[in-house]
Amino acid sequence: MKILTRLIAAFIVGFGLDGISKVWAEQSLVIYEPVPIIGNFFRFTLGYNTGIAFGLFANGGVWPLIVTGIVIAALSLWFVKGVRKSQFPPAAGWAIGLLLGGAIGNFVDRVPDGRVTDFLDVGIGQSRWPTFNLADSFILIGLFFLMLIEMMTPSQDQTEEAT
Repeated sequence: MKILTRLIAAFIVGFGLDGISKVWAEQSLVIYEPVPIIGNFFRFTLGYNTGIAFGLFANGGVWPLIVTGIVIAALSLWFVKGVRKSQFPPAAGWAIGLLLGGAIGNFVDRVPDGRVTDFLDVGIGQSRWPTFNLADSFILIGLFFLMLIEMMTPSQDQTEEAT
């Protein structure tokens, strides 16, 4: 049950912070007008993404919504199955919760108008990373920690060899 508690807590934090930050960005920022936070390196720049990651398939109509919905459903089913079979260590609950919180946060943001609110802008001069949001960060952080947990958790074969 520890993993489920952690998953739900991380999901609520990730989903909640993402939603609040997007509302703040839309109410406080002017579209495409950068607001320097750490000089020109990190700034807030309100923009919208009609595609999926990094603007891929922009202006693709309903396809990005359908594709992300299918991916979220598949990931959710896989995680539920893994949690039921105790395939994940308890620490994975944080990673899975953040990943799902971010993915569902972007999905919910996309539903009304087919676009996702982005406002985090990082780069040097004209070399800039595509503008992103907290949900994108939570997805990447969740994936990173899932991979780290997987690499650090001994496999069933290694456990049997040690005994």
